[in-house]
Parts: sequence; C-alpha cells; structure tokens
Amino acid sequence: MKIEKRPLLFDNVLVYETTQLKEDWTESYLMMEGLPLLENVYQNGPVFFSVAPVEGEEKFGHFTFYLPINLPVQTNNEKPVHFQERFELNNALCLRQADEELDFYAAYEKVKKYAEKENIKLKDIYYIVLLEVFDDVLIDLYVPIEEELS
Repeated sequence: MKIEKRPLLFDNVLVYETTQLKEDWTESYLMMEGLPLLENVYQNGPVFFSVAPVEGEEKFGHFTFYLPINLPVQTNNEKPVHFQERFELNNALCLRQADEELDFYAAYEKVKKYAEKENIKLKDIYYIVLLEVFDDVLIDLYVPIEEELS
C-alpha cells in the first residue's frame, strides 16, 4: 500500500450534500448511483464522496457526494442535487486500495500518520473514490494537503 501525492479532477459533476451517520454512507452513495439523468446525459466517472467532521458529533459526518456526467446541465439550486462545472483537488495524498484497512476511517488515520511523519499539513476532510473493476471494487482515499484545497 503506497501513499503518494495526486490530483483528483472531474468536469461536470452533480453534487449532493448531507449530514448523516458515518455508517450510513452507502444509502446516499446508492441514491447518487441511481440518480435519474436527462436524455443524452450519462455517468462518465465513478461516484465519489467527501467526509468532513461535524463538530461535537463523532458518529456523524458532513458528506458531499459527486456524480461525474458527460455534459453540463441546469439544476434548480434549491433542490438537494445541484450541478458543479468542475471539481478540482490539485494536491492530495492518495492511498490506493484503502479497503485493506478495517474501514475508511482506519485508512484515513494511516494517511494522517504518514503526513505527520513527512511534515505535511492536511485538511480535516477526505475523499473516497470507489472504482468498479471486473466485479471488484478498488477504493482510493484522497486527503487534501492544506495549501492546495480549492
């Protein structure tokens, strides 16, 4: 398991934000996977999401789910799902196949320990990218480096 610096970039993403129990992340993930799309609009990348802490609530997290699509779309910003032209995380530490840890949170702790050892300051948020490959799922964990979060 190698930790390296990498960007995470996507054009045209649908975004859904929620605060929920950390253990319930799959519900919102599956909702984004099954999101009905407009004609000629299709998913062109993996659904991914961020988890940020909720102050004073260890069991809860602020989640933002992203669904990459092929074209820009108009959305009503009052609805829970909105369009974002570009997602850009220019510099982050990435741990590929993070599921080798007990859970995402254990993998996140491993990246934080590595950053501390290497004197790298991280943001208090991380991103999970689930890649389906031949009936298996690869998990990439991205933790933004403090100066590079956009």
